[in-house]
Amino acid sequence: MTRALRAVVPGEVAPAGPPKSLVEATGRSRREFLVKARRTIAKTIDDGVPAHALGRLIGEMDRLDAEIRRLDSVDEQEAAGHAEVEDGEFDSAAV
Repeated sequence: MTRALRAVVPGEVAPAGPPKSLVEATGRSRREFLVKARRTIAKTIDDGVPAHALGRLIGEMDRLDAEIRRLDSVDEQEAAGHAEVEDGEFDSAAV
């Protein structure tokens, strides 16, 4: 998800960086937790896992990825829905 740059308001605190552990991620947003869990599974797979565990881990990583992408899509749609819309002329006969 790309963030737009903006001016900082006086007294504003910078957002926290990504969580360092799954325990820390449990105190954050659902999306941050899902991203940390997906990253943890990917690292575990990259480090090597027994063949019998590989399929289950890939399946869980795929499920997490799909949910993250769904959340991002909803956020993008909501942001697009709040765009400025020019009002047309009112037609009382249409009511």
